[in-house]
Amino acid sequence: MKSREELQASMEKGIAAGEEKIAALKAKMAEAGDDVSDEASAAISKAEDALASGKSKLAELADASDESFQSMQADLEKNWDSISSQMEEGWATVSDKVKSFFS
Repeated sequence: MKSREELQASMEKGIAAGEEKIAALKAKMAEAGDDVSDEASAAISKAEDALASGKSKLAELADASDESFQSMQADLEKNWDSISSQMEEGWATVSDKVKSFFS
């Protein structure tokens, strides 16, 4: 199992990457203006929801006492893997939708 610091660093790195991806896709969508589809906007929203969930889990980790961390470590790793997968799927969907829109 990862240490608390390793898990937190991994989560922070994933969240930062997600924020960058969402910002880049939003910039492309902003360039398109009113031509952006509802489907692409919904996909961005889904990715943002997954990112918010990741931030929530990171806050739980940061606020947990050492004792609490020990009891929640396995769940956090499992949940983070799930959240990471959801974010990646959301970004891939959004990216595909935005790319198809600009093709």
